[in-house]
Amino acid sequence: FIVASVITLLNQWFNIADKGGNHNFLNSFNLLVWALFPLITLISFSYYLSKNLKLHTIAGPVLVITCFCATTGYVYSDQTGIHIDNKAGVLYSILMPIFCCYLLHIFSEIKALKLVAISSISLFLRKHLNLIFPYLIVSSITLLVIPYISEFGRYLAHTFAALFTEQASTFDKLSLQMISAHILWFFGVHGDNTYHILAPASFTEYEVLAGLSSYHFFSVFVLLGGTGCLWGLIIACCFLKEAEHERSIAKISAPLAVFNISEVMIYALPIVFNPYFLIPFLLSPILNGFISYQLIEHGYIVISNSGEIPWFTPVILSGWMITHSISGVLLQIALIALNVLVYYPFVLANKRHNITGKALDMLIKRYGAGRRIEEHAEHAFAISHSTQHIKQNSLKDVTDALNKGALALYYQPKIDPHTQQVIGFEALLRLIHKNGKVDGPWFLAILEQHNLMHIIDTFVIDQLEVDLAHFAKLDLHPNISFNISPQNLLAGGYKRIINAFSRFPDQVEVEILESSYIEDFDATIAMVDKLNSHKINCAMDDFGTGYSCLSVLSKLNINTIKLDRSLLPEVGNSKAALLYQQLASICAQLGFEIVAEGVESELHEEVVKKAQIHSAQGFLYNKALPFETALSQLTSKT
Repeated sequence: FIVASVITLLNQWFNIADKGGNHNFLNSFNLLVWALFPLITLISFSYYLSKNLKLHTIAGPVLVITCFCATTGYVYSDQTGIHIDNKAGVLYSILMPIFCCYLLHIFSEIKALKLVAISSISLFLRKHLNLIFPYLIVSSITLLVIPYISEFGRYLAHTFAALFTEQASTFDKLSLQMISAHILWFFGVHGDNTYHILAPASFTEYEVLAGLSSYHFFSVFVLLGGTGCLWGLIIACCFLKEAEHERSIAKISAPLAVFNISEVMIYALPIVFNPYFLIPFLLSPILNGFISYQLIEHGYIVISNSGEIPWFTPVILSGWMITHSISGVLLQIALIALNVLVYYPFVLANKRHNITGKALDMLIKRYGAGRRIEEHAEHAFAISHSTQHIKQNSLKDVTDALNKGALALYYQPKIDPHTQQVIGFEALLRLIHKNGKVDGPWFLAILEQHNLMHIIDTFVIDQLEVDLAHFAKLDLHPNISFNISPQNLLAGGYKRIINAFSRFPDQVEVEILESSYIEDFDATIAMVDKLNSHKINCAMDDFGTGYSCLSVLSKLNINTIKLDRSLLPEVGNSKAALLYQQLASICAQLGFEIVAEGVESELHEEVVKKAQIHSAQGFLYNKALPFETALSQLTSKT
């Protein structure tokens, strides 16, 4: 939509089509684009709907396009060839993806319709073979049902035409165009063009008042900034406090709104399918139209120019051009101010109740990890079918589990054992099933085998960033540690960490395994220095297991040592207790903060207290908690 509008602007400004070079098609470029408009909408909508329903994102749109072209009359043939009738398909561009994709989703879940239920063949091939029967059923239902829907639609159109005849009043025509176009926009359809396609010419090209065409009335006095009077919405967004998403979209939209191009705001804020904006989106143009009509009819605003004023002429300039008076400009300014007042309470309600920006991205990632891993699974399968067969079965188990559940970050409190105060958290990955069951990250080792850990690591970093921002809004600044794959960390993952957490100074701690130092000591030291330079702390995780070497302690540039739970003594093991206390003492004298992991009994807590450790975590205090529960723990114990 935006590209088509901008190209049309450039062609009219620079008269490109008439300067040769076989560019005559630019004169009808908009017409050509809107002829393809149903197909463009169909492809994009069916792709994302398939993605959200966890259907194959190519197979879904292919089915939708085929059924659409076969049943709606959008594509038809006669003796002269194959033709397009965009009027026939325009309203099906929303209905057809919903109808076909949801049916395909239902039938794809029925096990009896799956041809292949084993994993002896490629995941890619298996998924496509299993689509055959669902495809056949959905196609058959669509081919049978759509003609009845079309007949019902023709009946409604005939009834509607009988109510609004060509003798309808100007008020009837204005109201119908204003409301119909905006309702279509609200449902994702390009309302202005769709209305002009569907409505008779007498309802789209008429005089509102003497010397004032409907075209000029809408473009100059009603749709200020584009459909929905979006200059009012843009300014209202800029008045919001702590509304980064809304202000960002407003800033991006403003340069295009100068030329009355509104698509960015409509789709990116979004207005489409957003109930918070339905009332102001309809009310603003109605108020603008009513006020302007009354002022012009009673002579307060005099139209002095009946010549062509393009719809993309900027506000203020268009007001001057059509009236040759400051009165036209003042009217536009007053209407925009009125639109700001109309939009502001709804923008505020949308900000308070809707998910936008980074939080929306994280909601998608929570439920999309399985899909992204599945996309890589075919490549893993193709590497070596014979040697990787068992691993592929394991990877299938992982993708199935992630597709049926949602990733989440839980927070295990770190407690001062001396005061029992919450002093921080460790962020831990969890998988939440549809039945509410919560599993630990049992799948990480399998993903690491297939080099897919970067997908999980990205989720952890992004979700933690969102949660830290939530804490900050409540004026809470807990210290939170987290762990990501050592390979990804050294391969450049630390850069993503810096981008995400440098705005939370001394609040985030990255847990690094000692194996990272053993594998590449210099690179790890340099990475830790970079993180520290951005006030992101580092801890050595699970110290006391595997590679642990006391000589490494003197060379480390980290902030914290986490003593592994295996170092804590059992009942009667005085040597283990002494060793634990001495290790803690050495680490403290070297300047490290110390965290005791795995504190599960009062004996463990007593050992930790004697070691003068002031940060501990374990089941004695609490397991990993959902964010809201962790938040309540923090506010109740601080």
